Amino acid sequence: MSQPAEMPQDAEVYDLTTRLPHPTAGTAPVIKEPAPPARRDIPAALRGAAYTTAVGTGHALGTAWDYLRARDASYAIHLAHQALEDLRRQINAGQMEPDEGRAAVQERRTELERLRAERKALRRERLREPGTVTCLSSAAFYIGLAAGAVDAFGALTLAPWLTIPALAAWLAGRRALTRRNTLPRVVPGQVVNTRDEPQHTAIDGDTTRTDADTTASDDARIVAALRDIKLITDAQSIRPIGIPHQDEHGNTITEFTLPPGIVCETLQRKAKPFAGALGLSADRIDIAQGDAEGDVRLWIATRPPFSGPAPASPLTTADRWSVWNGVPFATTRKGERKTLQLLWSSMLFGGAQGYGKTTAMRLPAAAGVLDPHCRPLLADFKGGADWEEMEQVAHTAIIGADPDAIDAFIALIDDLIDEMDRRFAAIRAMPKAKRPDMRITPAMAREHNMPTMLLLIDELQEAFGAIAARGADKETGTPPGKKQLELLVEKLARLIRRGRACGLIVIASGQRPDADSVPTAFRDVILTRYSVHTVDDTSSDMILGSGAARQGVSAAGIGRIGVGALMEPSGGELVQPDLITPQQFEAICARGRELRAEAGTLTGHAAGQTGDRPAGLLGLLLAVFAAAGDPEYLRTPDLLAGLTAREPEPWAAVAAGDPRAAGRELREALTAALPPGRTLAPVERSWGRGYLLTDVRAAAGIATK
Repeated sequence: MSQPAEMPQDAEVYDLTTRLPHPTAGTAPVIKEPAPPARRDIPAALRGAAYTTAVGTGHALGTAWDYLRARDASYAIHLAHQALEDLRRQINAGQMEPDEGRAAVQERRTELERLRAERKALRRERLREPGTVTCLSSAAFYIGLAAGAVDAFGALTLAPWLTIPALAAWLAGRRALTRRNTLPRVVPGQVVNTRDEPQHTAIDGDTTRTDADTTASDDARIVAALRDIKLITDAQSIRPIGIPHQDEHGNTITEFTLPPGIVCETLQRKAKPFAGALGLSADRIDIAQGDAEGDVRLWIATRPPFSGPAPASPLTTADRWSVWNGVPFATTRKGERKTLQLLWSSMLFGGAQGYGKTTAMRLPAAAGVLDPHCRPLLADFKGGADWEEMEQVAHTAIIGADPDAIDAFIALIDDLIDEMDRRFAAIRAMPKAKRPDMRITPAMAREHNMPTMLLLIDELQEAFGAIAARGADKETGTPPGKKQLELLVEKLARLIRRGRACGLIVIASGQRPDADSVPTAFRDVILTRYSVHTVDDTSSDMILGSGAARQGVSAAGIGRIGVGALMEPSGGELVQPDLITPQQFEAICARGRELRAEAGTLTGHAAGQTGDRPAGLLGLLLAVFAAAGDPEYLRTPDLLAGLTAREPEPWAAVAAGDPRAAGRELREALTAALPPGRTLAPVERSWGRGYLLTDVRAAAGIATK
């Protein structure tokens, strides 16, 4: 029988029978291994100091490397890559027209190249910064002095030279470890309390913790984040209000009070860095003020908002719609539905091409198309295929930005202003009980031939640019292009400002409506604004309004198709508009044409009405009808009001006189203006005494297809 090998004299013997605990059910015996001899020789304090110094050195070098390599600019490049992939998926799914898709892909690639060039330029700039040069020069000089001392006096002189950088690295490591250890570490799925207590979702998405455990953990994370963004000091903390709870969509709501002297508004201005300190994207949090100035209501999304596809618009399946009911527009980050008011408002859409601006514009356009008593007016200065389906219902269709189209647009604005003045004159003449707040009502629209009108202007900057480039004509007295543009902008601003009260809805778009392409005087009268992705806050503010980014509403860097920033008079937020595909919009326009044909409201361009407007009184009369949207009839007082707006002399005095005498004078003037062999007489109907549009056109010799 073999003998056991002889043990070395310095071997240590462990009695496992006395050192092991008694095994219990479900517990495996654990043997605590002795520390290696090398580590036993090093004091624990020295080992800890060395570890802390190593962590600090790595943290400092990593931070410096990230700064010099412009890692902060890489996130925008990542978003641009993601947006390009989303765009390609949309094109493959048939959600975009091929021409529009190719143009959007090319623009996205151009933007990606621009972002890469900006990152490269930023790297070069940071390498040349005085601070970078000073730090690198000081480090090289310090290393040179240390090397010279070692060479002159020996290696022992190196220790004093290492003391200062080692101390700095130790301080940096201690700070990094303190921040790292502040947040409680909870293993997903770990049950830390077996008592039967209510559970809810924590900030990190863990649903297995109880209220008491989650509240303490979340409070610690919030405090650590507030300290990271320098909102509170290490000696300050927060006071929880109740316990975190979930809303109806499963998102977490936490309420707390900030230290004295710090208000919620200060935290709102630091929303992005606060979200980053929590380890979340900015769109996953919402900061609202509680009952007091220092109370905070923090909403945190359980999952990234808008991570799913956009819901289909209810308008795609609606048989008909009414613009008086607004338009179902979008879903908010919190899962709430957003309906926009169309009447009494106006809308501006902007942002980079290919991110869903036209798709969002289809929503209010579809609402107007599905209302047979709403008169669509189309001015598509891009001249593409985005709005060609709408021509089959449009009373007026201006396509392209050629000189004739620009002249037609200016004439349209003049006609709309005349119609606006006519409507206000008619409203003022009504009893006060029928004109609340001097605004149009559904009853007014039906009884006085005042249909609502939806003016859609796509790529407005194309028209403004064409007008600004025009030259002056001394012979005709035509002013320079810039003066013409200034006059047109004044008319548009007046039309938007006052027209909303008499049933005019204006929807306009521009890619980057700056002060040169779309003047501020026009943008400032728009009440509701929506912007898809922009490159920076300055571009976003040009669409959403000055100071929107400071209020926490910005489209800068969204980088996602079908998501944008919505700004209303009451405030703004990120939303995901409903989806209407080009094919669905084509079907909506076909349905809108059928509704108008049944209701007898298919007029103008959609009805194929052709012919030039004659000169003289008949031409003025047809202009009054056109400004009113070419209704079936107009009462004599309404015609006189329109004539007065165009030619105060002599119609102002006629309209101010006896109504019967005024009607007689109008009839006699028309009889004198008629070509030989033609007649035109007023008719008497339930709506009163006046003239039919078909009779006026027949008298002017204008045929209808």
